[in-house]
Amino acid sequence: MDTGIYDAVLYPLTTSVPSRKAAHVAGDYLSLTKPRAVALHLFTATVSMFLAARGLPPVKILALVLVGGGLAAGASNAFNCYFDRDLDARMERTKNRPLPAGRLSPLHALLFGLVCGTAGFALLLMVNITVAALALAALSSYALVYTLWLKRKGWSGTVLSSGIGALPPLIGWLAVTGHISAVPFLLFGIIALWTPPHFWSLALWKGDEYRGAGLSALPGNKTALWITAFVLPLVAVSLALVRAAQPDFAYAAAAIILGTGYVLLCLHLIARPGATSARLLYV
Repeated sequence: MDTGIYDAVLYPLTTSVPSRKAAHVAGDYLSLTKPRAVALHLFTATVSMFLAARGLPPVKILALVLVGGGLAAGASNAFNCYFDRDLDARMERTKNRPLPAGRLSPLHALLFGLVCGTAGFALLLMVNITVAALALAALSSYALVYTLWLKRKGWSGTVLSSGIGALPPLIGWLAVTGHISAVPFLLFGIIALWTPPHFWSLALWKGDEYRGAGLSALPGNKTALWITAFVLPLVAVSLALVRAAQPDFAYAAAAIILGTGYVLLCLHLIARPGATSARLLYV
């Protein structure tokens, strides 16, 4: 079966990279980790740890999960940048990333990802083996299964891979309690159900770029309906957390207000399909 790996490793492993200031090079390496995406993963893991501990979790556990998990998530993004450099070079939104722009060599990016991943796994092993194994599963699934196969096979890859980025709440909960309950699975469900609408709204907004890169990112001409079909259960799961986790009134109010707003934006996209409505939904 063609997994897309031959397209993904189109460029040679080594390139000639001009000498630059250390701060600029460090910034490019940091950008490989996609810090904003990593921050979201760490935030969801932290929320789960605080819920599991019903307050402040053990500081050592908190630090190991944040640093180890951050390194593991950064490594998966570095691998994604390495394998996707051919696609990134074709898209206006991503063509200035360090690899397609030639500021870093692919080999160095690959080694950087391996070092970050190994260090992150070692730190998470100090928490427990289950947490480390889940993080390794998330890393390998995103870097290999999603990047090299699902992403390049069509829009269904977004749905099939939506659970990968939803693992941090499970990791955070297991790190504190050592067992699983309904709450982390509801947190998992929120992220998994949010992922397809989030990506599809971006793909609607930047549709020309995805088509130019040869990616079939959208589920046909009924994308707005597909988005709504995920947002409705997303809102329901977010409200189910009120009963399961019994947070304070602020969460319940926010879930109702933001959930209602999300549904209204979906209806706006259905009524007025186009890049403007998609951009609003994405943001």
